[in-house]
Amino acid sequence: MKDHGLKIIPSCGILLLLATSWACGNQRTTTVLTENWHIKQLDTDKADIAALTRSAASPDSTWLSALMPAQVHETLFMHGRISDPHVGKNAADSAWVGEKDWAYACVFKSPRHSKGPMFLRFEGLDTLATAYLNGKKIGEFNNMFRRYSVDVKEQLSPGNSDNVLLIIFSSPLRFVSNVERPDRHKNLPKHKWLRKSHGDFSSYLGARPHALKVGIFRDVLLDIPGRSWIEDVWVRPKLDANFKQAKVTVKVETGGADGGFDWILKDPSDNRIKSGDGRLSGNSCSFQFVIDDPKLWWPRTHGGQPLYQLDIILTNGNEPVDRRSVSFGIRDVRPVLKDPQTGERRFRFDVNGQPIFMRGACWAPLEGMTHCWDSERAARLLDLLEHGQMNVLRVWAEGHIPPQEFYDQCDERGILVWQDFMFGYNMHPSGEPEFDENCRLEIEGMIRMLRNHPCILLWVGGNENHMGWNFGQGTNPPIGLELFHKIMPAACATLDPDRLFHASSPYGGPVANWPLEGDWHDYSTLKFVPEASVPLYASEVGRASAPSLSSMKLFLSDEELWPEGFDPAIRTPGRAAWPAMWQYRSVGGSWDKVGRVGDYCDPASAAELIRVLGMAHGEYLRDRIERERRGVPDGEPDGNRRCWGNMIWRLNDSWPIIYWSAIDYYLEPKIAYCFVRRAYDPVLVSFEQTQDRIAVWVVNDSPETVSGKLQVRRLQFNGDSRGQLETHVTVAPGQAKRCLLTTDLGPVYLRREFLHAKLGERNASYLLIGERYLHLPNAKLTAQAVGDKIEISTDVFARTVSLEMNGVTGAAFEDNFFDMVPGQKRTISVIHPADGARVVTVAALNAKPIRLSIELE
Repeated sequence: MKDHGLKIIPSCGILLLLATSWACGNQRTTTVLTENWHIKQLDTDKADIAALTRSAASPDSTWLSALMPAQVHETLFMHGRISDPHVGKNAADSAWVGEKDWAYACVFKSPRHSKGPMFLRFEGLDTLATAYLNGKKIGEFNNMFRRYSVDVKEQLSPGNSDNVLLIIFSSPLRFVSNVERPDRHKNLPKHKWLRKSHGDFSSYLGARPHALKVGIFRDVLLDIPGRSWIEDVWVRPKLDANFKQAKVTVKVETGGADGGFDWILKDPSDNRIKSGDGRLSGNSCSFQFVIDDPKLWWPRTHGGQPLYQLDIILTNGNEPVDRRSVSFGIRDVRPVLKDPQTGERRFRFDVNGQPIFMRGACWAPLEGMTHCWDSERAARLLDLLEHGQMNVLRVWAEGHIPPQEFYDQCDERGILVWQDFMFGYNMHPSGEPEFDENCRLEIEGMIRMLRNHPCILLWVGGNENHMGWNFGQGTNPPIGLELFHKIMPAACATLDPDRLFHASSPYGGPVANWPLEGDWHDYSTLKFVPEASVPLYASEVGRASAPSLSSMKLFLSDEELWPEGFDPAIRTPGRAAWPAMWQYRSVGGSWDKVGRVGDYCDPASAAELIRVLGMAHGEYLRDRIERERRGVPDGEPDGNRRCWGNMIWRLNDSWPIIYWSAIDYYLEPKIAYCFVRRAYDPVLVSFEQTQDRIAVWVVNDSPETVSGKLQVRRLQFNGDSRGQLETHVTVAPGQAKRCLLTTDLGPVYLRREFLHAKLGERNASYLLIGERYLHLPNAKLTAQAVGDKIEISTDVFARTVSLEMNGVTGAAFEDNFFDMVPGQKRTISVIHPADGARVVTVAALNAKPIRLSIELE
């Protein structure tokens, strides 16, 4: 038999086996069609299916081989048919891809005969697709967020002969241009009628004018289940009030003939602790069991992530025919929308009875050229999220739904997931039966896919839907309410009633983006919002900045990076003071969203401008996070913490651009990331300045009480002390406490002095005026490499000590861009070396750089 490179998955286990023949017997066998795929551009939207099927059986040079799953852009790039769209203005040269129709074809062998159905399952089709098997139409599909299944038993060729699967993708641009909007929806963009990633239709993610993706982005499988099979298993643990006992309800749904099943429960140490059996009736069955003294699942900042495993074995007689293994965690998540003591509105989540301050980021698509998943890239970003001391991640509505492995990782890492449904900016059509039904099936499928994951924190209707209408029309939306206020909540109430459904992000109050009800997005660079200094929950906070110089050089030429004679001085308010290609490679009015660049000296090079933008970004985020974690507006009494969440917009970039991310496209942490990481320390020491006083706060978002000596000093930059205060502090978990006023230290000379606070090993420095006005002495840094660590010390105040791996991008250090006080010593580890990097430069604003050779394994 010819080896077709098929990946066979016996569903009675989880091991993937590479095989050249089909499994036999009654056990369910699922085969991933991974090879013998080709794609072809079509010259007309009236394809000759019979001719294409014959051509695909023996593809000629008009077909391009594809490594699946793969979309059109990446396949064309692999074959050299388009230039790298990430570089310069190249993306515009491949914008035509979305204007064309495309054919995908796969040749595969028929399996042996089955007594049950034989399904082709499509895990991700983007977006308008018609599938044919051996020249016969088997399905039409129009939603990239749904998984589709078709019984093809009658269309398959006789055993062991070739089959040709042909999938025609129609142009999404042509579909959108032909949409006829009813009068009530005339203010909605036409692409709202297509259930495709919102981010594909604009330059917002970075590609200009867009990167309108087409093709197959997840697996295509041939699933042969036999006479009966498992469709779904829902595991629903419920803890008692004391968290000492969990009652677990399990619902099993099957297809085909009724039969029996066995179940086995294993504890987090893989010990078998319970088992049982049952019979199915009408293709479903529910049963319960109790776990005493369960091991509780916690967010990563508050405890461990023990996972139980439930195995369901479907039987026909005494023979196993299908199996499903489900990992689940036992935890209690309760939204607190009203303070139990004051009655004031809140947007807080208590996990296992413990109030949790959410610290995290919004997740953008991994790559702008394709929706295909990159496991290695995703794992690196999750590593950096963990290193950034975060415990929550928002899956943004304008990208796509990650695969199960992403949520498995979040379960194991203890990362809570704020899960948006995939409905992007502004409202959507509703009251149109076909569209509404498509959305309903999409939403229900997404809930079923993800509801067993303990990481899922809540369901959210979409991104900036009601707010987008508010901004565009000046009123609360009169349309789209059927979708967000009937279809979505009904699906959640039926399929996952134990989690909160929130209509959109942001949502709450007299207008959608209201800081004192629900969640809030930070638009304070563009709009004045009353009461916004401390919202209840900031689900988007950000500013714009550039990637590192080494990253910028990967997508801009030297002339584009810093044209000869360029003057970066800000001469006209509102006009971007960066080179033309920086403006081209920025999005969403980036210049309007930079931080306080006027606090820094005027840059004279690309490297200096990158630093100014990054520092302004980082210091803004630090100040915002510190205030929101203190939980009250500056100067108000402590003890009534109203803010319980801060998520930066955003964690990552899908494209090399200048925008709001903390980590650039090449996976190098930006300057702002370092400020965020320090501001997300579970135990935070911060300064609060009002018109007439400066106070030092301690915020404890760890699970343990913090107790110790808090020391505050007034220092000159050369190290001379002008005064010191001390007090003993005790701060309970979840408490934010104003601990010390600095009044007794006397006046602080703005340009020559600073304040420094220390609690245990935690240090916080505070400058009272913008960096450009400081009179900094020359610092003498010393640095030496010890293995993969770098030991650094300074004689006087060193402003923003930085570490860089020379000439490469993607490196990450334990800490970076930090101030050092006179006489301080620090040891910094390399947490992710860049390929080929062996030299590190240590520098500061007021110190000469030092180059070190470093030994890395």
